Amino acid sequence: MAANRGTWTRPRGEAWGNDAQRAVLHAIAEDAARRSGFKVVAIEALRSDGNLEFVAIAGDADAHDELLGKASPLDLDRILAFSTEMEGWRFIPGEAMDDDTREWLAGYGHIPDLPPSDLPDAWTGEDRLVQLLTNEDGELRGTLYLDEPLSGRRPTQGTMAAVNSEIAVLCEAVVSIVERELYGEQVRMVSQARAARQSVAPGLEIGEFLGELSRAMVSSMQVDTVDVLLSGAPAPALEPYKVFFEEHMRRVWLRRGHLVVEPTETWGVTERSVATPEVLAEAMAHRGVGSWLLVPIGMGEEYLGSMGLGRAPDEPRWIDSEINAAKSVASDVATVVLEARLMQRERELNAEIRDISDYRRDMVLTLAHELRNPVSVLFSHLEMLAMDVPESTDGPIGESMDAMDRASRRIASMIEDLMALATVSDTDRSADIATVDLSALVRDTCEFLAPTATSGGVALRTEVADGLVVVGEPDGLQRMVANLVSNACKYTPDGGEVRVCLKPATRESDGAAGVCLVCADSGIGIAESALEHVFTPFFRAPDPEARKRPGTGLGLAIMERVVKGHGGTIDVASVLGEGTTFTVWLPVGSPADVA
Repeated sequence: MAANRGTWTRPRGEAWGNDAQRAVLHAIAEDAARRSGFKVVAIEALRSDGNLEFVAIAGDADAHDELLGKASPLDLDRILAFSTEMEGWRFIPGEAMDDDTREWLAGYGHIPDLPPSDLPDAWTGEDRLVQLLTNEDGELRGTLYLDEPLSGRRPTQGTMAAVNSEIAVLCEAVVSIVERELYGEQVRMVSQARAARQSVAPGLEIGEFLGELSRAMVSSMQVDTVDVLLSGAPAPALEPYKVFFEEHMRRVWLRRGHLVVEPTETWGVTERSVATPEVLAEAMAHRGVGSWLLVPIGMGEEYLGSMGLGRAPDEPRWIDSEINAAKSVASDVATVVLEARLMQRERELNAEIRDISDYRRDMVLTLAHELRNPVSVLFSHLEMLAMDVPESTDGPIGESMDAMDRASRRIASMIEDLMALATVSDTDRSADIATVDLSALVRDTCEFLAPTATSGGVALRTEVADGLVVVGEPDGLQRMVANLVSNACKYTPDGGEVRVCLKPATRESDGAAGVCLVCADSGIGIAESALEHVFTPFFRAPDPEARKRPGTGLGLAIMERVVKGHGGTIDVASVLGEGTTFTVWLPVGSPADVA
């Protein structure tokens, strides 16, 4: 039968299996002919595109030359409508067919030229005897045709039972080979592509990653070129053709299809082949390929780009299982593209956040520096006024001067806190790292703050283990401990108590050795709704009792940054009206750890 006969158009042929698999099936067909009592045996394999392809024909040279490698649409209704079931086979007498079916079989099959016979049940050239080859799950995998019985007679139930006893095993072997091709080649190609993907170093920009991936796929797979064109991105190798690709491959993605492009014909645009567009033929020549498999890349309804796998003109054509594998590879590439885009966006956002953080830090430092000079001038003038008019310090003037002095000191404290927050928030700064005797630092800080606690009627009690050492920045650790204890004293009313405890402790999450600093007070406490905000710069609890105490809302933010900068953790627990407990954990260190 010739291709394109009458109104019938063949699907793309020679798309199933490799030469070795076809050779095995041809041997099976020859063996089946010897065993079955039929001169001609033809095997069709079902492809994943829904078409059947003749992959082995034994016993008829003309049929072999005419049909081998040719494909036809699967149309079981034509087989079942006019056939009689015989021991698992379907026999279609030539006279039972209508004209349309007869034309269809003539278009896709081969009608042998048989001499007339005087037998009453003689086999005719239009007779068909076929077995639908299915796997254990009843899924169709191919067909096996028997033609030209040596007896010259049409089959009976008895003759077909005898045929089954001879070739049933061969039919099972055909199913096994077709399934192995269906899954084995696909798994092989997908595994090669994924191995290529894993060989590419992570962390590359998306363009670099896809370039490395393309080179790795060429090295590990049976392809000569790999091109990945992302929608809206540059494509140096195919830049003149990018608009055409985007326009057409977007439509291919929406119908979840693919294109197989050869110099004169292209499959996948419609059910039939079409003439290869001039721009595609030019692109193929530009890339030096003779067969091109174009698979769209996307996720959901979003078209992301296209992947083109090319083979040189003398290389094998694209087979069915490879096309399926290429679609799986394209799905993997889509995942990679989306992940790379997310990583790229994450890097951009992180850069923006760093820029904002740097800008805020610089602004705070600039503001603090600009405020320092006026406050210093204010302090100087207040001291000169106190020296010049000492007799007025007990009257209204003295009260005003005291108020100005308190306000100035509060501004000075805020300036110091702003500068401290900016400093501890700067991860790029070079800090002076040393071994710090935390036991001594906590004792000294509590002794320094004891008079302040006593003046407020607060009992400051300590329980500090000896010899606990950490590696860190002495000034930052001293500020953290001072803020922790002074805050507790400030928010504890007269008659209350503050307990400070320092002891060895391991981290629960991984058992790392460290020290635990606990500062618990019986003060005014913090509302549950405010706990998650206490480490936010400038945050102050809305509770009226807390608002009565002066503060900038920076102390706890500074503490948290110091603790995290030393690889530690800080937690807070509080009950409004009963008190607050801060727990700080820091990893221990030794002099050998100091850089």
